[in-house]
Amino acid sequence: GLELPDIEQSIHLQYGDGDLLVYGLYSASESGSDLQNFADQIQVTFPLIENEDTRSSFNYPVGVGYPYPRDIVIGKDLTVRAIRNNFDVEEMTELVEQLLQE
Repeated sequence: GLELPDIEQSIHLQYGDGDLLVYGLYSASESGSDLQNFADQIQVTFPLIENEDTRSSFNYPVGVGYPYPRDIVIGKDLTVRAIRNNFDVEEMTELVEQLLQE
């Protein structure tokens, strides 16, 4: 959860008004109220949604469902364009800007 405020500031607030959508995907073991409390506590405004089947994770099984956070970037064509274990502001900003031009 520590990188979520970075994603909020550098990606969601910078690019989220246009074609970019940011979501936080969490295991269904967390209750909805707990997720909202968590979002309020770390001050993120992008939606946190529950994934009821952690094995499928939006039908993108590669790199998803592991017990640690991953950043998954899906292009406008709905294909997985990048999977990262660690959030790097410069790298993600460059990737987002590139994909928004497509």
